[in-house]
This record gives sequence, structure tokens and C-alpha cells, in this order.
Amino acid sequence: MKLEHFGIYAHDTVPLADWYRKTLGFSVVRTIEKEGRPPIFFLAADGGGEIELLPTDEPRVERELNHAGFSHIGIVVEDFEKTERMLREKGVILEGVRKTSNGWMIGYFEDPEGNTLEIVSR
Repeated sequence: MKLEHFGIYAHDTVPLADWYRKTLGFSVVRTIEKEGRPPIFFLAADGGGEIELLPTDEPRVERELNHAGFSHIGIVVEDFEKTERMLREKGVILEGVRKTSNGWMIGYFEDPEGNTLEIVSR
């Protein structure tokens, strides 16, 4: 088995896909368009794995990082400080930045629709 993608329901898939492209450098690998419905996007990072953005009109459910169930999207980076500077230049501020007990650097931020992402350098 191979993990291929995970899905995020979004209120507006077009600007969210654009944010992942411009802010994180993801690329759109597939778009599914149907008349009368916002597009579905599959986005990929350089190292593999995809995010599927699907349209919804349902209200967002407030979640905390430690709630049971889906927690965050982890993105591995080689240079934590360089990535943090790049994100700050794009208006993204990391929260909860710390060195873990096993020596990893981690920090969290949210995409425009409130989904939590984690930057980790191992």
C-alpha cells in the first residue's frame, strides 16, 4: 500500500489552491471540473503526496490541534529557519515553534481556510 492523498473540503477551492501554489510551492497535478460546481484540485509537493481540495458549503468545525481525529498536515523541510523566513515574507507566521525532545524543529500555521499545517525539520 501507498498513501496517495488526503482530502480537504474547502469553501472556495480556487483561492485555496492558489495559496498552496504561491505560498508553499505545491503544483496542481489534476483538476476535475463539472458544470455548475467549483473545481476539485489535486496538489502535490516536491517530495510526493497529494492534497485534494473539494468544494463544500458546510460550516467549518472548530478543532484544536490535540482533538481526536485529523490533526495537521506535516511538511518536512531541510532548513527550518530558511523556511520560516520564506513563510514570514509571504505573511505566514509560525506558532508553537520548538525543538522536540528528539531534536526535531517544528512549527505550526494555518491555511486560509483554517487547516493546520506543521513544518518539521528532522
